[in-house]
Amino acid sequence: MKKFMSLLMIVIMVMGMLAGCAAPAEEAPAESGEQMEMAGKVGLIVSTLNNPFFVTLKEGAEAEAKAKGLELIVLDSQNDPAKELANMEDLLTQDVDAILINPTDSDAVGNAIKLANGKEIPVITLDRGANAGEVVAHIASDNVSGGVMAGDYIVEMLGGSGKVVELEGIAGTSAARDRGAGFNKAVEGKLEVVARQVADFDRSKGLSVMENILQAQPEINAVFAHNDEMALGALAAVQSSGRDIMIVGFDATDDAVKAVEAGQMAATVAQQPDKIGSLGVMAAMDVIEGNAVDEFIPVDLKLVSGDMAMMEESKEMMGNGEKLGLIVSTLNNPFFVTLKEGAEAKAAELNLELVVLDSQNDPAKELANMEDLLTQDVSAILINPTDSDAVVNAIKMANKKGIPVLTLDRGANAGEIATHIASDNVAGGMMAGEFIVEMLGGSGNVVELEGIAGTSAARDRGAGFNKAVEGKLEVVARQVADFDRTKGLSVMENILQAQPEIDAVFAHNDEMALGALKAVQSSGRDIKIVGFDATDDAVKAVEAGELAATVAQQPAMIGSLGVESALKVLHGEMVEAYVPVDLMLVK
Repeated sequence: MKKFMSLLMIVIMVMGMLAGCAAPAEEAPAESGEQMEMAGKVGLIVSTLNNPFFVTLKEGAEAEAKAKGLELIVLDSQNDPAKELANMEDLLTQDVDAILINPTDSDAVGNAIKLANGKEIPVITLDRGANAGEVVAHIASDNVSGGVMAGDYIVEMLGGSGKVVELEGIAGTSAARDRGAGFNKAVEGKLEVVARQVADFDRSKGLSVMENILQAQPEINAVFAHNDEMALGALAAVQSSGRDIMIVGFDATDDAVKAVEAGQMAATVAQQPDKIGSLGVMAAMDVIEGNAVDEFIPVDLKLVSGDMAMMEESKEMMGNGEKLGLIVSTLNNPFFVTLKEGAEAKAAELNLELVVLDSQNDPAKELANMEDLLTQDVSAILINPTDSDAVVNAIKMANKKGIPVLTLDRGANAGEIATHIASDNVAGGMMAGEFIVEMLGGSGNVVELEGIAGTSAARDRGAGFNKAVEGKLEVVARQVADFDRTKGLSVMENILQAQPEIDAVFAHNDEMALGALKAVQSSGRDIKIVGFDATDDAVKAVEAGELAATVAQQPAMIGSLGVESALKVLHGEMVEAYVPVDLMLVK
């Protein structure tokens, strides 16, 4: 028995030793467990994700959170202080360790921050500060010095005198207050501010506000906008007016930098939104780990302008009177009229001759237009197809002559093209569909008014929309109305008679949406309508509460980039096979 017990003890000891030897194999999970203990959960409340600047800020935060092993919960306040407060309440139920917040309003955000203070959850503000509540740190650019930078640049460019307009951001935000303070400090006693109006950091409002200012002010030399979205809206208004006015923005978003490089905007003050988001997560990690952080963490900024090197490059890219052709599907649609005007303005700027022909939505006329241009010794042809299949014969005709072809807005299903310049219509359709799903609470009956069959715009917008609503909304009617307002009206009248329950309509363009709007108004029914293109009529209808929304493209930019790309092709420069033009939801 003693011998048995001795043997048993030996076996137990050996097993213990073997287990001890095996311990190193468990080190990786143990280390992983330690990392999990170090990581935590952080909330990020963004003022609005309908602005590219804050989307980039969010992306910077997400990338840093992933690198740090942190869980990041992102909520969008949609520029609504009440929604911001609800977002804070939401996060406080989710056991977050710290909260990053980009305020909608520096005063209103105080209530949300005080909620977190009451729960002893540390708060860090990003880009915009807070006038109440306790925050651990504020991470932002020095907006005052950025405003001074913009003002000094405009003073210098105008030679120390002139008349300027200031487009202000959302009232109550620290960004609007500080950028305005810096700008006005720089121009005081030098420039006359002839108009100062709020446009809420919004592109469509920047457009409408600037249009009103242009009508009221006969003399304007420059515009300073508190952000690039308003600056780009102002740019569209100025381009439509035909006046020569310098525009300076703030944020250096991709669209604004492209506009500066194209010579359309004079400058923009460059912030680094991705870095603001990244530094916010880093600061939150420090707080979670009990490390001290600075009360203010500055992020560098600089002026992005057309410097001498860019001017020399621009000179090299000037044309020598070369002749370009532009074939437009129809000039009976405001969208394509604006596209044509953008192309004409850029052609004049680059010393190019532009011959414009209207296909009147007729593929046969389109082919005749191509034959016409090929007899006029054009060097390159821009074409906005009537139909992605039918246009192929016209393109192949140019291919045989060795004339480069660029497609605008709508693509071609065959033939050789140098580049295609357009918005991402699939993404735009999804944007519209997701908005309708959200607006209807995830269920309902919807009608889809389709564009001209065979066009890439109709195909892609429809594909994106149907992907977004699949399994959520029932499409009770889907009919072609050929991108036409009159047809949109008549088709919608027929659908209204046949369908007793309709909650919303998505039209592949604003012309059909406006036709559908007239039919719905006559019926007296309450039906939400979303369009596509953000034409002037549609934007006015959105502002009046008649249309729910429209997806904004930039037809003038499509035309302008088409001419610019054609010149690059003629100079033997490489161009991308697809040149995307950003879009956004106007609601």
